[in-house]
Amino acid sequence: MQRSWQSILYRSQRTYSSLSGVGLSKRLDPVWNLVSLLKRERDDEQIHSALESCNIPFLDYVLWKHVVHSPKQKQGLMGQPPAEGFANSHRQTPQLPAWVAFSLVCHKDGLLRLTFEHSRFLGSKDRPALFILSTHALAHFDILTPMRKIVEQFLARTIQFPTFHFNALLRGLSGFTRSEEAANLAVSLLEAMSAREIPLWLETYRLLMRDRFVTLQLTKVLRTRMAHEGVVPTAEHLEAFLRVFSNHGAIQDSQEYLRAIRRYCIEHNLTVPHGPDVHLRGADLSGTIHPANTLFIGSLRHDRASAFHYLHKLLQLDAHNPRPVNSLTEPLCRHTSTKFWSGAKTGVDIFDWTTALVSAANDKRTSASTLLALFERARERTKQFKPTVVTYTVLLRGLLFRGAVDEALMAWNQLLDSDVLLDRKALTVGVQVLTRAGHPQDAFYLLNSFMDAQRTSSHPTSPPDDKHVAPASHHWINIIVINEFMVSLLRIRRPDVIFQIWDNLEQLYSVLPNGATLHILLKAAVLAAKMDNESVRGTFAHLFRAPTVESSSPIDLIMEMLQSAHPPSVVGIWRGCRAGDVARGIFRDVMYGNWKQLLHVKAPASVVHSKDAGAAPLYPLVELAKSITMPFSTRKDRDGQLKSITVDAHSPEKKLYYPYPSIVPTDLTFAAYIQLLGLTARASEISLALAWMRTLQIKPSRKTLSIALVFWAEERRNKGESEYGRLVRWITEWVGEEAPTEEDVQKALRAVAKMRDSSFGRS
Repeated sequence: MQRSWQSILYRSQRTYSSLSGVGLSKRLDPVWNLVSLLKRERDDEQIHSALESCNIPFLDYVLWKHVVHSPKQKQGLMGQPPAEGFANSHRQTPQLPAWVAFSLVCHKDGLLRLTFEHSRFLGSKDRPALFILSTHALAHFDILTPMRKIVEQFLARTIQFPTFHFNALLRGLSGFTRSEEAANLAVSLLEAMSAREIPLWLETYRLLMRDRFVTLQLTKVLRTRMAHEGVVPTAEHLEAFLRVFSNHGAIQDSQEYLRAIRRYCIEHNLTVPHGPDVHLRGADLSGTIHPANTLFIGSLRHDRASAFHYLHKLLQLDAHNPRPVNSLTEPLCRHTSTKFWSGAKTGVDIFDWTTALVSAANDKRTSASTLLALFERARERTKQFKPTVVTYTVLLRGLLFRGAVDEALMAWNQLLDSDVLLDRKALTVGVQVLTRAGHPQDAFYLLNSFMDAQRTSSHPTSPPDDKHVAPASHHWINIIVINEFMVSLLRIRRPDVIFQIWDNLEQLYSVLPNGATLHILLKAAVLAAKMDNESVRGTFAHLFRAPTVESSSPIDLIMEMLQSAHPPSVVGIWRGCRAGDVARGIFRDVMYGNWKQLLHVKAPASVVHSKDAGAAPLYPLVELAKSITMPFSTRKDRDGQLKSITVDAHSPEKKLYYPYPSIVPTDLTFAAYIQLLGLTARASEISLALAWMRTLQIKPSRKTLSIALVFWAEERRNKGESEYGRLVRWITEWVGEEAPTEEDVQKALRAVAKMRDSSFGRS
């Protein structure tokens, strides 16, 4: 992956500089300057002065130069630089120099190996800094898997500057995208800080509550901590609390923070927002229209009547307080991150209408025609404002949610005909609309057009050609956009394209897969197996499959595959094997590659005579065809290949597993894997999958456990009940009262039957 590390170095250096007043050793500043210089320069003369400012002998630089500039080399990392012609005293270095370690962290190839294998060669003063910079680097790539181990090692060591280091680590952690795992790690650090009476800085509060990171669970923890420590929130903190609770539809909590904002504004002589209870009869109409009111409407996202009633009250207030004449001709230009003290908002605008439109889009009782009418009404009532890209995005999502694909396609074309610039969310929904409307090739072309613009947008002399692409440097494509495209491909039954995107994900879009990507891949493998089993042609294709040679570039290959909006007759052959086998192998790579301790985990229950490939549909036909058509000389090799696919279920140590460090599995990921095992004649491995979940401390849902038991019961049919009972007892001991009930199992039976239905996977 080609990524610029200058932004990480700059952000990290700025973080250390801004916190230098807490007693951190002043020598870190010149070290950071040296690290930044080493990234750009290799001329010894230019580096010499930077070395002197850090009191680093030039001879040391010569000894470690090959390591700093060639991070893939393993030599020299153990404190034994392999340079010839130097005295023995220089050959044995007791510790890995901090400046070398920090330089290596700036290379993706050396990052993980350095952090975990060689951190012990650093002094105790430098280890926390290495963990912090590693966290910034991992957040840049969104590689979350190693963070649990980093946090554990960080907490296990004595920290010389705990206030600085804990806050700095949390700041690095806030760079990750929002996930349950990231939030849990933040909570564990916050709990350790409370136990050690380490204060949390106001700036750390702010960074943890950024939209891209914070979860509702973490927000509540931060609110409780702030109240317990008697921390007085700033206006920005109050805004962040209001935004988070509004985004989750928490009306009572949102009202609480809107009141707090009103109090803050009164105390600081700022514009006071309208009261929080105006959607109730007899409520006070005090205050003025304010950005906080727009945020509060968002809390009514699941209550269309209240949202539009609130908007009506704001319009009444707006009518009593006419805005200045020039405001009608100069539309407001403000960002989503509002500033309460800016005073920019003077009346009801398109942002209020858009926020209210969200509640209509979320209400299943709102028809597609009604939603379109509300969109047009917003344009009529606020003629001085144009619909924003957010307004169009809300409309498009609402239409897709209702299956109104044709209407969504018309609205998308209307957006393209306007002069509104697209953002990442609009791009995402546009890709979904095009794919589900039967134009997946256009969706793929759109993605790659934005990716090309993303690659060139950092060069002012090469502006994007598309008028809808903002000229400023920006990252439009992330893994969320690709995941939504893959989900849309799943809806139109194109698992074959999903497999190709997975294989070329990093090359095409410079992103790494996350847990959601793996979940989609597993669902695609299930769908592919089912689609091929529905036809005799698909079954025979699995008999005579052979490795395919793909000479085309990934883009050309996928464009060719998408020339037809309909799937080919065979979709379940991937990398010359059954797609289900490949997907299962990838999942096991994730498990064993990222968590070596799983190699020693045993299944809590086993099947004496488990089903194998022979239990698959049409198996007698498969064997007959093999015996007739396959040359005798090749049967032994093919049998050996098939055996190797199934034998490693209970001997994982015989295979080399490659990690996917960006993937952190969740209950949903395991649910998809269990479905894959159950629907591809591998239910005997389900108990081991559940043991993995328990080892990784992933809380299973009742639905996941129930479906696992249904598939396991099918495997044990007519074989006795001892192993089934053993698995049930093990699950009960694991989750206690959360164990599946009889009603849960009945629901799972119906769910499994639906999975096997011919309509499974259709949009």
